[in-house]
Amino acid sequence: MRLTNLSKQLSQYFFLILGLGIFSGPLLWLISTMLKTQEQTFQFPPTFIPNPITLDAFPRLFESMPLMGRWIANSFAISGSVGAGTLLFASLVAFGFARTKGRSRGVLFAIVLATLMIPSQITLIPLYIMYKKIGMYNTWFPLIVPQVLASPYFIFMFRQFFMTIPRELDEATQMDGGGYWTIYSRVIIPLSRPTMITGFIFAFVFSWTDFFSPLIYIQSEKLQTLSVGLQMIMGQTSHDFPVLAAGAFIALLPIGCIYFFAQRYFIEGVVMSGIK
Repeated sequence: MRLTNLSKQLSQYFFLILGLGIFSGPLLWLISTMLKTQEQTFQFPPTFIPNPITLDAFPRLFESMPLMGRWIANSFAISGSVGAGTLLFASLVAFGFARTKGRSRGVLFAIVLATLMIPSQITLIPLYIMYKKIGMYNTWFPLIVPQVLASPYFIFMFRQFFMTIPRELDEATQMDGGGYWTIYSRVIIPLSRPTMITGFIFAFVFSWTDFFSPLIYIQSEKLQTLSVGLQMIMGQTSHDFPVLAAGAFIALLPIGCIYFFAQRYFIEGVVMSGIK
């Protein structure tokens, strides 16, 4: 029995280490590349540990792309706005579907879910024409407002969690003279903090990694985001692999920091939503 248990544990550790190597290998190679000189990236056979280790790729990155800092700031501004706006508007709509007693809320919620099945490519041309006519083309409006006001995924996510909170809390609040806003702000939201943080992480990451929308709706380079800026870097410095790796690392760093510092709330929110 002991040998059987030991062999099972060894096999589990083997597959865990194998999976860790598969998923972390590209990231480790990215870090190794950005710490190399340009000459080391062309060596054959390639070396994993840089010798010498250098950070010259970052100054070259900002020298070759003077708007790099602006793209980073733009991405933070857009993604932060999308994350905060999603928490406010999606949670309000989800609260209406989960806690109010409207007769048509089931039909309306079904319509909201139906929009999830519409591919974004179908609405691309109508939205492009609309933004052109209302003067919102080449602005951040198409990148922020539609994501904030029309996010059926997050409405569904919040609604499903809100429905698990006992309705007796609503009745107790109403007996104390509180209305729907009091129930929303002082009962539902405090009890839903892990799910709200998870929703913010998802919304931020979706917006941060979005390449398609900025490419279509933004024409000015000063208004572009980092995801499109990385494509410009590839076009101008395709031969400088440490610079490309440094740009990719900067794009990955905020996502990694968010997951690292908020992983407790993220895991708790996912687990609680799945169990309840």
